[in-house]
Amino acid sequence: MNFSRLVVPLLSMWFFGNLYEQVVWNPQLLADPRPGSLVGVFAAGSPVYYYLPWGPLAVVLAVVSGAPRWALSCLALSVAAKILLITQVNPVFRDPAASRDTVHHHAVVWAFGNAVVLVAVAAAILLVQRAQRRPASPA
Repeated sequence: MNFSRLVVPLLSMWFFGNLYEQVVWNPQLLADPRPGSLVGVFAAGSPVYYYLPWGPLAVVLAVVSGAPRWALSCLALSVAAKILLITQVNPVFRDPAASRDTVHHHAVVWAFGNAVVLVAVAAAILLVQRAQRRPASPA
């Protein structure tokens, strides 16, 4: 089986999960920054299902299948940004003791950081697709 064919669909799942957060979840949080309003990590509706296992699996398959360096660079940026957002910003949304101003500030940070992730994943998808369309070079 050619696992490289799975890279784009898996990256697309990750992209659309982030897009959903950007256009649905984050605007709700910006409009009404309620402390402790984010669902639990593994609760129904949790964004974690967009990243486990789809995002990491897509990145591993991209590396293993020999995706172009620029695509891998975009994926490295998106993974690093998402790790920072999930570990540093996300806990504030679950903290019922946080102030509304703090939650709002972190929602703004999340929006900009998630935008970086969206652009990086979209670029990686396009670069991988471009590489897949190229004819194989003769050996």
